[in-house]
Amino acid sequence: MGDDLHELLAAALAAGEVQSAVWLVARRDVVLSQGAVGAAQPDTLYDLASLTKPLVTALLCAYFMERGDLSASHRLSDYLPTPEPNSIYNLATIREALLHTAGFPAWLPLYALCDHPAEAPAVIGRIRPRRKAGAARVVYSDLGYIALGYILEHLGGRPLDVLFDEVVAQPLGLEATCFRPPAAWRNRIAPTENGNAHERAMTRRLAAEDGNQWLSASEQVRLLRYDGYRQGPIHGEVHDGNAFFLGGVAGHAGLFSTAKEVWQLAREFLPGGRLLKPATLASCTGNLTPDANESRSFGWMLATTPGATGAGLSPAAFGHTGFTGTSLWCDPQTECVYVLLTNRTFPIRASLQEVRRAFHARAARLVR
Repeated sequence: MGDDLHELLAAALAAGEVQSAVWLVARRDVVLSQGAVGAAQPDTLYDLASLTKPLVTALLCAYFMERGDLSASHRLSDYLPTPEPNSIYNLATIREALLHTAGFPAWLPLYALCDHPAEAPAVIGRIRPRRKAGAARVVYSDLGYIALGYILEHLGGRPLDVLFDEVVAQPLGLEATCFRPPAAWRNRIAPTENGNAHERAMTRRLAAEDGNQWLSASEQVRLLRYDGYRQGPIHGEVHDGNAFFLGGVAGHAGLFSTAKEVWQLAREFLPGGRLLKPATLASCTGNLTPDANESRSFGWMLATTPGATGAGLSPAAFGHTGFTGTSLWCDPQTECVYVLLTNRTFPIRASLQEVRRAFHARAARLVR
């Protein structure tokens, strides 16, 4: 079956859908299949992109909830300065931010709206949701997790990367999982894009949008004039523009890791994990948005969501993807973890939806 997975990913490589790929499928403590294709080795580090959300931010939120330092019902304004009475910080809760039901827009280029990273919390806080926070609709958003990252730093009294290293990475013995990997590791890291063409196009579309509900006219002009995009290959530094602007460390993106250590992190959300209590795991793996357009837990999408890429797994499975081409799914029924790391955005962006579906369908046969 390992040959079957190799064949699938080698075909994706030949088709130009990925420049490299590393996979690992494991059940409990046993690796069932692992390998690499293209310009990668099994220990190649990848920019995990939005896998940062569950593996760092949701995990640390659950940790502070267990300690009694954080409550899912707390308002964001309990920890973040609120620039306006009707701002989203005053209206949204920790729970809603974790579930993507707080009313944040999907994305805004903070690097084009702020002169300095220190301005970002206030810029996010000025957002006024156009619908009631907590309404039965999921709008996947980076901004809510960026805000949660600031809250974690407030609770922990230290930067998010230091907090993650002390609370998670060191206790688990992780050696290659971090924000801002050292320059000496560059040859072990998969590149992600040639320049920022994708975000440049996103910003221009946002700036040109008639009747934009999130931006003022002056802010739209600012976006049109912005030209601070990176040039050349993005390699060894975070791909996401907002995370890069914020110093490479943010609640929504910035973590780098290997397939093996992603597996080690994922095991913390399955029975027998060392960092969270069984009762806490229910919030991280159970459906907390039963009436919404997506099935969500704290940090994760559930396999019952229409179109989820965990095809072939049980309905109890949960997972996440990252824009750069990363994917992680966990199945508590079989206690299996499915890791697929690629760099689909290098040199150009490709869609991996069908590749991911086929990967999970084939990999699930290993445990039948």
